[in-house]
Amino acid sequence: PESMSVVLRLLLVASANAIVVNVQSPWAGTKPMTPILIPRGGTKSLYASSALATIPVATGIAAAVGTLAYIHQAYIFSLSYGVSMLCIGTAVLSTAPASVFLKVHASLVAAYGARLFAFLFWRQKLQPGYDGETRLKALDKTPRLQRTPIIISTAIFYALMSSPLLFHSQSAPLLGAAGVFSGAGSALAIAGLVYETVADQQKSFFKMALRRDGKPDELFTGGLYSSSRHANYFGEMVFWLGSFLAGTPAIFAAGVSLQVRILRSIASGLGLAGIWFIMLSATKRLEAKHAERYRPSAVYDKYFTSSNALLPRLGFT
Repeated sequence: PESMSVVLRLLLVASANAIVVNVQSPWAGTKPMTPILIPRGGTKSLYASSALATIPVATGIAAAVGTLAYIHQAYIFSLSYGVSMLCIGTAVLSTAPASVFLKVHASLVAAYGARLFAFLFWRQKLQPGYDGETRLKALDKTPRLQRTPIIISTAIFYALMSSPLLFHSQSAPLLGAAGVFSGAGSALAIAGLVYETVADQQKSFFKMALRRDGKPDELFTGGLYSSSRHANYFGEMVFWLGSFLAGTPAIFAAGVSLQVRILRSIASGLGLAGIWFIMLSATKRLEAKHAERYRPSAVYDKYFTSSNALLPRLGFT
């Protein structure tokens, strides 16, 4: 979608100056070794920016996975998205972190990616009556080699989305109030992951039943969607907010300079703002599409007034 391309280009420009190369261990928070690239400002500038050294590594992982877009363009926002998060979370776990909070945070990002990939692969390839291949081919509008820029910019975006985990890995273990705050963020992420998972499955089972019975497609208004018209989007937004909060104490960890704190804040904020912008834009687009398709309809109007677009509407509101 055009709005997604715009935000990815903005994120690419905003993050370009934050990527610094050194030979520090990509996942550890240890003191950097002799730099192989001296930016303007000298080594002091390089060391101050070392908190972002994990972002190029995560970008590389996401870019490698993003090559799936050469098969089908839409994979960059679906299968590649899931596998990228699975690999980034697994990469942090592979360092055998001693911090329980970090293990939980990394496991959640990996689980999010695995769940998303499994669901999308099942829907596109295995669901009865769902012609995923035809839908994917219809979205192949850009020649394969011309997809490289979107692969790279999306890889940077996915790295920024996962940056709270990357910074958490550098500052672990988080102790005392910082650990409690991080744990609360992970708890919120769990709630978002479960909510999105249930929402995706409820809607998919409903659509499968319609196809099985030979009925025309219709809007799903049951389950979690009875109170939130885009429940899966809401779950995704909650998950990434939780991950952001789980990594927030790393921004203010002891020994982190003001400059590094600013850089970490920018990177984490760009990732969260980007995914929220995409979800809000998609919600607005679908709201308009549904209104055009189902109105005038007393049934839809009743559903519209008894639910919210995203935040679940409670029975007494």
